[in-house]
Amino acid sequence: MPHSVFYRDLVPLPSFEAAMDTQAHVELPDDWWVVIADVVNSTQAIADGAYKKVNTVGVACIAAIANIDRSLELPFIFGGDGATCAVPDSLREQAIVALRGTQRLAAESFGLILRAGLVRVGELRAEGRWTRVAKIPLSPLVMLPVFSGRGWEAAEQRVRLGQGALIVDPDGGPAEASFEGFECRWQNVPSFRDVKLSLIVVATSSDAQLNQQTYQRLLDGIRKIFGDPGAHHPLRVDGMQLAFSPAALAGETLVRSFGRGWLAKLGYGLRMLLQNLAGWWLFSRKIDTRAVRWSRYRDDMVRNTDFRKFDGALRMVLDASAAQVEELERWLATERAAGRLAWGLHKSREALITCLVEAHEGRHLHFVDGSDGGYALAARQLKAQLAERD
Repeated sequence: MPHSVFYRDLVPLPSFEAAMDTQAHVELPDDWWVVIADVVNSTQAIADGAYKKVNTVGVACIAAIANIDRSLELPFIFGGDGATCAVPDSLREQAIVALRGTQRLAAESFGLILRAGLVRVGELRAEGRWTRVAKIPLSPLVMLPVFSGRGWEAAEQRVRLGQGALIVDPDGGPAEASFEGFECRWQNVPSFRDVKLSLIVVATSSDAQLNQQTYQRLLDGIRKIFGDPGAHHPLRVDGMQLAFSPAALAGETLVRSFGRGWLAKLGYGLRMLLQNLAGWWLFSRKIDTRAVRWSRYRDDMVRNTDFRKFDGALRMVLDASAAQVEELERWLATERAAGRLAWGLHKSREALITCLVEAHEGRHLHFVDGSDGGYALAARQLKAQLAERD
């Protein structure tokens, strides 16, 4: 099997719970590259009220990498203030060009600095840093990547330190990215209970089997406290409303019309507004067209979200009551005191949705985060707990 189609041809695992068994994951080929991109000083940007800009740039990174070659179905995970991806060596130079384009988008359209770099998988493996991947089906046409192994974390550290990685310089050469499919057309979704909870948990044992048991207990505990995934899913069909305000639609306009003049930007914004008006009409009347079953689109959106994911840490956005959050925090504190895990969480009033749409009929993936920097701020608490262990 050619290495370039390695991920596309990977047999999916049957469920998210099954993906907690990291022994079922597969090693990335040595000639692939881990791609790391994150917004510099994202915590300060979020404190300044720019959480949506940070979120937008993170998903734009994924769009830029995914659009290099859609036929390969490259793996990626959204982290709130950036993204982690993997590409075969045949796409390395194209990935660098796309990342430069995204760095310029971040700087010129959003006033943010995007750090990006690549690390060769073979170099990580030579140091005993494993870089494993799997995927699970969200729906028949949409797969969610799953990562495991210390190689992903090691690659992130190399890029952050600027050592042992191929660092992408925004002024170092050609810069061109396609953001086709990037969409940000939905209003934030308010909590149905009390909060949208952004949660990150890392099992901390050196024994992989013990870590697997920790994650399984965590999933069992979440089910016991919050109910099944449908009960604590941050999105619901009846809570999904298209946006119409210029401020809400500005992110997509700036991304999709980047590099074009103000007339083109105005034209894109007006066209998007008209499309949303048409969408509102189709949704409200549950009308299907020959190309798209619009009556089912919001159901597909809820199904095709990354509200829970795994990249060596378990990340989730849950809709929760205050009492449920308190019960979860007590459980996590007990597990942490036993030395089994570290965690971070952040409470938001709303969930923010950013979308990557290859085709409106089935092939669309939706990234969910807390509306005021959920994952990024949860990560800050997690890092503080991990630092206390050192």
